[in-house]
Amino acid sequence: MILIAFAAMLPLHSASVAGGQELRPDLFYSEEELGKVSFSDDLTESEREYYDSVEISLITACPSEPVYMYFGHSALSVSVPGKDAIIFDWGTFAFSPDFYKQFAFGLLYYSLTASYRDSRIVQFEWEDRTTTEIPLELTPEAKRGILLFLDENIKPENTTYQYHYYKDNCATRIRDIYAYSKPGFREWAESIETGKSYRDYAMPCFAPSLFFAYFLNYLQGPEIDEPLNLYQACFLPSVLEDAVAEYESAEPSVLYETRTREPMPESYSLELRAFAIGCITAALIALTYASKRWIRRIGDIASALIYLFGTIMSLILVFMMFFTNHDVTYFNINPLIISPLAAVPAVLHIASAFSKKEGLRRMSISRFTTVLLIIALFALIFQILTPFRQSNASFYITAFMAYGADSALFIASAIRRRKVRKP
Repeated sequence: MILIAFAAMLPLHSASVAGGQELRPDLFYSEEELGKVSFSDDLTESEREYYDSVEISLITACPSEPVYMYFGHSALSVSVPGKDAIIFDWGTFAFSPDFYKQFAFGLLYYSLTASYRDSRIVQFEWEDRTTTEIPLELTPEAKRGILLFLDENIKPENTTYQYHYYKDNCATRIRDIYAYSKPGFREWAESIETGKSYRDYAMPCFAPSLFFAYFLNYLQGPEIDEPLNLYQACFLPSVLEDAVAEYESAEPSVLYETRTREPMPESYSLELRAFAIGCITAALIALTYASKRWIRRIGDIASALIYLFGTIMSLILVFMMFFTNHDVTYFNINPLIISPLAAVPAVLHIASAFSKKEGLRRMSISRFTTVLLIIALFALIFQILTPFRQSNASFYITAFMAYGADSALFIASAIRRRKVRKP
């Protein structure tokens, strides 16, 4: 019944678009505007000579901290005769007074900024980020089209756009510019199936922080688990660089080499780390059945904190699913696995820690975690028997180990006490 009720509520996600926070009216839609620009107009001899001397290149910086820099960064370097080279950067956002409110509701407003190339490269060096460059082999007509587009995009009224983690970011804006100015690139990239999803590509980027890897993957639903072609995968700066390098038959040149940063791993298994988390959780729950009361109290408090974290995490997800523009959270089944109902065993564990009726509290915890375990099993069966697909094995692992430990330990303890009481 809980599963059916939850499934019936899923369409409420549309409220975030129809009745939630409205988007700003002054947003600049890159692909729409690129379609208005000609990249093949006839040029005079002097124009051809001028634009032929223009140099345009892709700049890529490796991932950094904090979390919003985990994916790395892409920028476009433009050098015209007689002027200092400029870097165009679609990864800028400002901390306005209502920034956190906008972020909570999925209104991620980013802007295009232009800065001197030398100073931007120095900033990457200061951040100790490996920085590479690929000169783009473009016709004079294509370069003219890019400059016309950038002149329009950099106008104060056109700099702002609605950022999306995967579909509209600093890399995809450059990918689209390159695709419009380089005939054949989009068709070539879309013809290559990667066999990987947005989640697969993003996971190694979270290697610096297990907390963010676990928390942010919990929040994101099946929207990011569809297999991608190479064009879609170019949301990631490193993939965009590799795709452009292959299409251009060029090797990126290194502008700066990091001295301290480890290279991003090729893969990252959250499932293995979730198993370790589950083992630690089960061990802490096992402390609640120790013979000494002070050990049991430590176990209860630790268990309460674990369930409280799950409660907060799931409440954040439910809010984002039903009331925000964060479309990557829509139709997420994870609230059935790690549920807001985890608040109940959290409260019961606290009560058990400071109550003389420990046995009664533990019976209540065991019964309720059994209910949570059954709900999670229903969710798993639903995923197995239907076309619904979401990569969330990590959360089943931790949930089953936590709920199972609380349920099984009580049952084992009850059986042991019954045997002791037999004449």
